[in-house]
Amino acid sequence: MAAMSLPFPDKDLAYKELTYDLCYKKIPESDRERIVEAAWQKGVDAAKKTFELYGGSTDFVQIAEKSGLEIQRKDIDYIVGNNRYFSDYISGKGLLILYLRSIALWAEQHGYDMDTAINIILSHEYFHYLEWTSLGLTSRDYTVPMIQIGKLKLGRTGIRALSEIGAHGFAHTYHALAANKGGLL
Repeated sequence: MAAMSLPFPDKDLAYKELTYDLCYKKIPESDRERIVEAAWQKGVDAAKKTFELYGGSTDFVQIAEKSGLEIQRKDIDYIVGNNRYFSDYISGKGLLILYLRSIALWAEQHGYDMDTAINIILSHEYFHYLEWTSLGLTSRDYTVPMIQIGKLKLGRTGIRALSEIGAHGFAHTYHALAANKGGLL
């Protein structure tokens, strides 16, 4: 398998992804690099473990099914607000939903056939499944106050972008391992 360049943010762009989070300004500048690195590494470690567990399989449809997940395909282009969604993992139901028309547009934009595009997107979603079932939610690995008035801090909330950064790290690492036949990266 030839090395595949994924259209997800790489590690360098993961820092930019953090800036899109609604809670970004609540994160002290001194913590930002550390939490991006930790989220990315969580994805890397999970990818290596998953790669070993499934014998280097590159078929995420099969990996998901072996993990007990149901894959539901919907023939829609799923857009909410200004965001197009390609898939969702529904925790507690063991369900991965693929939005086929959205994926087809993404595949065309990035030069993939439909099967390859589905496989790449499923690898990203598989990390979210792992977060809910074994890893813990990456978005909760670092929290900030929900409300802060002077020194008074009320509630805590996680950083959603960290979960996405972990999923990007997972997908990049898994596909790099597959391209290198499991050799050192």
